[in-house]
Amino acid sequence: MAERFADKTVAVTGAGSGIGRATALRLLREGARVIAIDRAHTSPWPEEVASQLTLVSADIADPATPALLEAAVSDTGGVLDILVNAAGILRIAPFVEVTVEDWNEVIAVNLTGTFFLSQTAARLMIAAGVPGRIVNVSSVHAAVSEPNAAPYTATKGGIEAMTRTIASELAPYGITANCVRPGATRTGMSDPLYDPDIVAALEERIPLREIAEPEWIAAAICYLASDEACYTTGASLDVDGGYAMNGALPGTIYRR
Repeated sequence: MAERFADKTVAVTGAGSGIGRATALRLLREGARVIAIDRAHTSPWPEEVASQLTLVSADIADPATPALLEAAVSDTGGVLDILVNAAGILRIAPFVEVTVEDWNEVIAVNLTGTFFLSQTAARLMIAAGVPGRIVNVSSVHAAVSEPNAAPYTATKGGIEAMTRTIASELAPYGITANCVRPGATRTGMSDPLYDPDIVAALEERIPLREIAEPEWIAAAICYLASDEACYTTGASLDVDGGYAMNGALPGTIYRR
């Protein structure tokens, strides 16, 4: 496990915090060269970590960012083996109050940015003859509704549909594309939402009774990015403590 990604170059979006940061750190520990992409690397990286990263400050919604990825890959050896799309944003509002501005922003970051970085990564992998890996971070709410987050859920459903399609197109090149589907996870984006009532409700709703740490999601991402998952493509892996499969009635059960 320690050298599972030795000699691999990996680009991670949303690497400045949350799931992206946890993934970048795990990849480093497992031997990868990591290109860390984030629009604001606001949380300082430990000095010994920063010296090993190629930091790219960029918004994935910016049409210029794919070219920045290409330049970073060139600077780190010219071959991209893995792309992890972990960047994402959330805007909370009732469906009937969602603004055009909020809709466009969420779509631009979560879906459009993911699409075009994946396209750039695929082109680089095909040109180099690399049997690469693309791992996209979806959400349990691609399959289960999340009231007051319609733009977010739309993008996560879109990511999963897109991933299945690009998986089928890239399979002849030996490139896989998969999704990790996290449930409730403690990140900078979600923590402000987790007031005591929300936490209590989640712990009752989630069969494993815990909100995930980003490192738990990173472990699943790294599995799909590794050669151990060489025969998996177009899949969405639930890492949600059982949230999506749970049909139990909160606080009660059927009795004879």
